Amino acid sequence: MVSAPPNARVYFQTLGCPKNEADSRALERRLAAVGVPVVSDPSEATDIVVNTCGFIREAKEESIDAILTACADHPGKRITVVGCLVERYREELARGIPEVSGWFGVVGEDMAKRLAENVVTGTGQAETAATFPVGMAKSYAYLKISDGCDEGCTFCAIPGFKGAYESVPLAEILGEADACLSEGARELVLVGQETSRWQSGGLDLKDLIDRLSEDHRVKRVKVLYLQPARIDDSFLEFMAGQGKLCRYVDVPFQHSHEEILRRMGRRGDEVSYRALLAKVRSLMPDVTLRSTFIVGFPGERREHFDALLHFVRDARFDYGGAFLYSPEEGTVAAGLRPGVGRAVALKRLNLLSEAILEGGQSQRAQLVGTELEVMIDSVGDEEMIEGAGAVGRTNGQAPEVDGVTYVKGDLSAGLQPGDVVRVRISDVMGCDLIGEICAS
Repeated sequence: MVSAPPNARVYFQTLGCPKNEADSRALERRLAAVGVPVVSDPSEATDIVVNTCGFIREAKEESIDAILTACADHPGKRITVVGCLVERYREELARGIPEVSGWFGVVGEDMAKRLAENVVTGTGQAETAATFPVGMAKSYAYLKISDGCDEGCTFCAIPGFKGAYESVPLAEILGEADACLSEGARELVLVGQETSRWQSGGLDLKDLIDRLSEDHRVKRVKVLYLQPARIDDSFLEFMAGQGKLCRYVDVPFQHSHEEILRRMGRRGDEVSYRALLAKVRSLMPDVTLRSTFIVGFPGERREHFDALLHFVRDARFDYGGAFLYSPEEGTVAAGLRPGVGRAVALKRLNLLSEAILEGGQSQRAQLVGTELEVMIDSVGDEEMIEGAGAVGRTNGQAPEVDGVTYVKGDLSAGLQPGDVVRVRISDVMGCDLIGEICAS
């Protein structure tokens, strides 16, 4: 077993999606097991690990910039780069940025072991893992329950570097959940390319959620990335009745027009999508809906976009995201024609983003005057709005991608991250909510 030098300290910079957050946490625990502390300030570190994203052009550019910045700002430290970008462009990166001491691809058990061995060098004896904190304490934790994808979306490069869909085994998920809960997490956020497909040992996603909910430390479970073609009535009815599962449906439609969806390699159409949304809201009137969309896809004509814009305006998603199509090498869509001019695509992006925001603001305005349960994320943070003593999230606010709820009023002296309080919503500020804590 490797042992840590006395002064080894690691700083993680994580880019991209929540799946990368889950991977970084797993790597942090691997290092802690051999006595290497994770620090929150890069100036205190001996090693800096950059976990990259290589999904679309903007993400790749951000990752490369982060690597170059780390090398320039910390010339005396060892820089290690991991993640999707490395999996796709390892040789080019190694040639172009020789300052990096190690390149590791998509996170897995073997890669985590090799990364630990790369960081952990020297002759010092490892101290007990409990001596060192693993990252920053959070009220929530991402649990990656699957990886890879084989749905065949023509725009997606993920199958090319992550392979086919694979469920994470139940025992591994439960072990990771226990570690996260021991660190203080009280909300478990399940992530994967297709969370609805999870199966292990004859169990399905509903069984997994029930197993996680049995732990008394778990106060909430939230599921992200539910593919629309795989959401059935059985799961929606389960969501409506499972006490710890948030009534939060994150369904990436990507488009609504059948012609564009088929060019994307996706199933469904506007009629089936509208029926799904109606079913969701019928079963759960208090549900929160999130979706994502791509504009400027090859072949998208004005009538296609107009149909999408009309669909989004009618749907009134609580939260959502619009993205410019990015042609990725190795994908079918990269060879599709005709393309959409960048100026036209940007105009459509702005219109769709505005429609998503307006729909969300309309939905949030209806919450004013209602009482909601809010899980506290931080107390006494300097970046809070004036008069707020804590910030947290409702059941309908996923970490990092949706808004937050600022909590005002008399807070108990012992209030801490992970506690759940009842809050009366008094105002809306963009994507965020503002409320007064209710008297107990």
